[in-house]
Amino acid sequence: MTDTVYFVDDNFIGNRKAALDLLPHLIEWQKRTGYMTRLACEATLNIAKRPEILEKMREAFFVTIFCGIETPDPDALKAMHKDHNMMVPILEGIHTINSYGMEVVSGIIMGLDTDKPETADALLDFVDESRIPLLTINLLQALPKTPLWDRLEREGRLVDDDEPRLQCRFPVALRSRSSAPGDAPWKSPTSRKSSTRATSINATTPMPTVLKVPVSPEMKSWPNIRRGLIMLRNIFWQVGVLGDYRKVFWKFALGRLRAAATSRA
Repeated sequence: MTDTVYFVDDNFIGNRKAALDLLPHLIEWQKRTGYMTRLACEATLNIAKRPEILEKMREAFFVTIFCGIETPDPDALKAMHKDHNMMVPILEGIHTINSYGMEVVSGIIMGLDTDKPETADALLDFVDESRIPLLTINLLQALPKTPLWDRLEREGRLVDDDEPRLQCRFPVALRSRSSAPGDAPWKSPTSRKSSTRATSINATTPMPTVLKVPVSPEMKSWPNIRRGLIMLRNIFWQVGVLGDYRKVFWKFALGRLRAAATSRA
């Protein structure tokens, strides 16, 4: 079984010298242990400007970097005082990280005061262009005793409700071009049709230059194979049979199987 270690520091390159000092030790350890552990971390998108770090991260078998993109809208980033997210063009930064064999996952915030009626469609276009395989979309939340909380309280926009996702009133009702009739505004940006389209495109995009690691005897052992078969059975049953989106699942799964068969032919 291949384990994964996630470095929970908010910014892996917050101290670039420390990161560069650490990486050679990780590389040596991975080579000694047969690359049994995948590595993941969080970092700002500025890491794309540090090829010397990205190359060593690839050699250390880092496979995922979480970047807090927050929003692809430059006006929104300026309003959030996150100008550092624009030091590297977002799409360029993502593609640079991908070129070193690491996938980028990210979080997006909706419900910002800078959101416009077309924000949902712009976000869908960003998902298509960025090819981010895992993107979490969250509604704006305000923590008590923060400037955001105080401002929303002064403006009478805090909602006294037990439902956390409806904590405050949003200035724009966001709907995408593929929203289903009756969908709630908060649900529209990830409507069934849109999320299916984006997921299918991104999940079928191969990751270039992924580090090729040796297959260890443990990974080929019967207990590990049995574990994989049990997981596969559970996915087929829980999603492919019981899931309310099983048609989407089988369309995607069969498409991937056909693509794999074609690539081997």
